[in-house]
Formats: sequence, structure tokens, C-alpha cells
Amino acid sequence: MLRAAGASGASIAGSDADTHSRATAEQRPTPDDAARPTGERNRRPTSARESATTREPSPARRSAEEPSLADADPSVRRRDRRREDEAAAAESSRARRHSSRVGEAFPSLVGWTSLSTLLPGVGLLRTRFRPLGLILLGGFVLTFIVAAVYVLIKGPVRAFGTIVSSPSLLTFLAIALAVIGVIWVLAIVVSHLGLRRGHRYAPWQNKMAGVLVVSLALIVGIPFGVGSVYANVQGNTVSSLFGDSTGDSQSAEDLWADQPYINVFLMGRDNGDDREGTRPDTMLVASIDTKTGNAALISVPRNLAFPIFPEGSGLDERWPDGFRPTGQSSVDLINSVWQWGEQNEDVVGDTHGLEPGMSATMQAVEGSLGLNLDYWASVDMAGFEDVVDAIGGVKIDVERPIPMGGGKSMSGVANEVYDWVDPGPQTLKGKDALWYVRSREGSDNYDRMCRQQRMIKTTLDQTDPRELATAYPKLANSATRNIATSIPQNEVPAFIELALSMQKGEVTTVQINNDVTPTYDPDFDVLHEWIEGEVKGASDGGETPKPTNDAGTDESTDESGGSSSAEEEPADETSAEQPADDGGTGGAEPTKPGEPNAQGKCYPKGFEPGDDFPGYPGPGAGEQE
Repeated sequence: MLRAAGASGASIAGSDADTHSRATAEQRPTPDDAARPTGERNRRPTSARESATTREPSPARRSAEEPSLADADPSVRRRDRRREDEAAAAESSRARRHSSRVGEAFPSLVGWTSLSTLLPGVGLLRTRFRPLGLILLGGFVLTFIVAAVYVLIKGPVRAFGTIVSSPSLLTFLAIALAVIGVIWVLAIVVSHLGLRRGHRYAPWQNKMAGVLVVSLALIVGIPFGVGSVYANVQGNTVSSLFGDSTGDSQSAEDLWADQPYINVFLMGRDNGDDREGTRPDTMLVASIDTKTGNAALISVPRNLAFPIFPEGSGLDERWPDGFRPTGQSSVDLINSVWQWGEQNEDVVGDTHGLEPGMSATMQAVEGSLGLNLDYWASVDMAGFEDVVDAIGGVKIDVERPIPMGGGKSMSGVANEVYDWVDPGPQTLKGKDALWYVRSREGSDNYDRMCRQQRMIKTTLDQTDPRELATAYPKLANSATRNIATSIPQNEVPAFIELALSMQKGEVTTVQINNDVTPTYDPDFDVLHEWIEGEVKGASDGGETPKPTNDAGTDESTDESGGSSSAEEEPADETSAEQPADDGGTGGAEPTKPGEPNAQGKCYPKGFEPGDDFPGYPGPGAGEQE
């Protein structure tokens, strides 16, 4: 028995020795353990007792399990080994991401933060805010797809026109742009902070990272902020400038399907301090082919005497033989109809919401030209100054000295010429450009109309869209104060389409002068036939027909010469509308009244380049801004 007990004790002691030996061997680092990550090695048992209790099963259990492990499928062992390798690789990856070396993760920080500027939420995918990043990125992609589908369905021009002409859509767009801009900037900042977590950076890297985040926030925030402001300004402008919508928005093809032409009356209003009320300063009719965009731009002479009104209208019944309050061709002119209409509102009748003077003037234009006016727009001369200043001025070679002031007031008192626009190449700012187109002193109607058309064409040629975009809020504010129109909001998209067609088409300028009919005693049947031919010729894109009659030399001289211009113009403008009376007929004279010479310059009848202009004190007299 003692021998058996001794043998048993020896066996137990040997077993304990073996167990201690195995535990010590497990604690000793092996080549494989050296390759393991530090965290993996630290998780191994730290004592023989812990090893025996946590890793080693009891002798009875071990003796029961050893046969099954020995008989196990080798694939099980390979699967266990593969899992161990994957765990080790994951631990190694985490160790690299949270490297303890200073500045090691800086390139990754810069890259992912910058990528967040292009695609909102991308940087968040590498942080603990991954779900938020997926939402932002998904929302961005969805918004882009919806916008693209909308543009494809409606077409780029109509889609743009629909948005910029709808105050409600513009208000929504302004709010949406502001909110999206704020969210995008926050996504950049949060992405950057999340990507920094767990890493250390050098001081210079921290400074560079701060500059990067601020720069990216400005790159994203400024365009969204400007877009929001512009959308809000455009919405207010549309509400104030255009009439209320009369229906759903339509394309140009649908809106004018039964109209081969539309006629738009354009008027420059003179509301100067020396004026009592308003009087038309410039009158034009744009007759536009709705299919091709070709247009005839018809200048209506301010001194067209005895204008007639549409047949059957109240004003036609009042003036069956034409507008003749005094019976004088120098007074009863088409630009005097406005003031008469304002003073005789009861005779004008239903104005359809227009000013009595505007309604009477439009009826006079319709009757005298034989055209129905579909739309109208009026511009105060102050608005012209704003446009010229917004584009930085107009570069032009002024052909002769241009007086500022002059003419006569409504009471017949001569106005003083207080300044000059000097001749020669220069950049005209708003004030000087305005006097270039409106000055009447020492000039005539045809020279003045020629200068107006020259300035319009020159301004359009030099207009820079970037400068206009920069000055748009100012221009929009000026437009609401100085421009009025009958175009309803829902038809603005159609006019945008038509304007693009006009850029590709031909615009023909049409001058009504004595070669057509004597403006002081016009034959309106002849004028109507000639206008119809001009409009048709412009629409076809071919040469317009020649005048249907040729006024006599004496009559033409009376109209544009100096001998009898007092009979052509109202008493308050006699001096202002007379040409320089030098009797010259040099080569600088246009082939027809109101047309520029070969160099594109405009001169009054009888004036030649190099001639002294009456009253001009010499170069340098004009104030150039």
C-alpha cells in the first residue's frame, strides 16, 4: 500500500512538473510570438496557475479529448489557423491606422478632407460617423440625378427659363442653396476632425491642416452663398418687374404657335429734371419672327407729324384725320401724344392698366405703322447709365464734339450747354454715354437715331457676361426702378428662347425718313405698305425692299436741313432739333438720313469731319470720369 501511495505521489508530482514545464514553455517567447503583434502576446496567460486554469483542461477531460483531437479533420486545423492569421492581419491594420509615429497619417488626412469638397460625406466614411456620410453622399447623388432628369425632360433653355422666371422656385432655391452650403461646410470640418482622431501631427502639419480646412470651407461656402443671394435678388426682380402670370409656363413654339411675328414696343423715357412729367425720348418697334429669330428694328421718328390711331378706336373717332390739336406739323408730333393723353384721360378711354400717356402713344404707333403691338417695355434713361457703368464704360471713337445740355425748356427758354463730350477714341462712362445718345443741340433726329443705334451695337459687342454677373444685384435694383414691361412671368421662358434665336438670326435696322414718306406730312398708306415689306424682308433674311416712293429734294431738305426744321419740331425743341447750319454736303454725309458713313460714324447733315463745331471750346473741355 505504501508502495502504491508512493507511486501515486510520484505520478502526481511528475504530472505537476510536466504542467509547470508546459506553462513555462508557453510563457517563453517563440519565433512565432515575436512576429505576433504586441497586443496579441500580452493577452497570453501570465502565470502557470492561470495557464492551468484557463488553457489546460483537467486530466480526465484531457484524456477524454485527446483521442478526438488526434482524429480531427486536418481542414479544421487549417480553418483555425486561417482565422488566427486574419485576426493577426486585422490587428496589424489597426496598429498602422493608429500609428504612434508623428505625422505618418498626414497625407491621408489631406486627401480625404480634400475629397470631401468634391463629394459631401466621403470623408465621414473613414470616421465613426460613417452612417451620416452615407446619408449625405446618397442625398447628393440623388439630387444630381433628379436635376439631370429634369433638364433632360424640359431641355436646358426651358428648364433655366422656368426657374429664373418663377419667384416661388427662386425663393426655394435661395433657401436650399444656403442650407446645402452650411451642411457641406460642416461635413468638411467634421470629416477632418474625425480623421485626426488617434493620430499625432507635427506643429507645422497642424497649421497646414487648419489652413486647408478654412480654404476648402471658403471654396464651398462662397459659391453657395453667392448663388443664394442672386436667387433671392432674381426672385424679387421678377416679382417687381414682370406682370402676374396668366397661365402655365410655355415654350416659344407652343406660346406663339399661331403667330408668325410678335411686335414689341420699346421706349426710352425722358424723366429729366427739366421735364414736366414723362415724354418718349426714343421709340422702337421690334418685329420678331417667332420661328427664325430674325427681327426688324424699326425706329419711330419723334417728329412724325399727325399720327393716326387704329381704325375704330376711341382716339380714331376723336382724331379721324390724325392727331391735330393745333394743326401745325411742328407741334402735332407723335412724341407729343403722351403729354396730351395725360391731360385728356377721359378721351383716351380704357387704358387696360397703363398710364394714359403710354396707352395713347402705343395706339399712335400702332395706327401710324400699321402694326399690332403685342408687348411693350419702357426704360428710363437713368437705367442706361447703370448698365454702362456696370460694364466699365463703352470704348468708342466719338466722331464730333457732343454738347451736354442745350435745346429749350418747356417754357421756351434756351438751356445752357454746361459741358462737352470731346471727340476722339475714349471710354465713355454712364453720364457721357447718355449724353452721346440723347444730345440734340446742333443735331437732327436722324443723326440722333444713328448715334443711338451705334451706341447700342457697340455696347452689346463689348458686354462681358462676367462683369454683368458681378454687378447683377446693382443692375437688378436699377431695373426695378427704371424698367417696366407688360411681359407676364409665365412667358419669360419663351422670351429667353426667343432671345437665343435672335442671337443666331439677323437683326435689320429700319429708318423711317423722307425717302419713305415726308415725316411732316406722311402718307400712312404708303408707310404701312413699306413697313410690311421691311418686316417680311427681315424675316426672310434677305434684302429689304426699296422705299415705295421718293420724296422730292425740296421736302427732304426741309426735313433734315436747316431751313425749315422749325416746322418739323415742337416749339420747345426747335433749337435742339435743328442741324448745324453750315450748308456742307461733304463726303462725310451718310448716303441716307440716319445711316452711318463707311467708318460707322454718325454726322448731322452738312457736317464734315474736321469742321469746327459751333460753341465747342476745344479738346479737354469735357469732363472724363
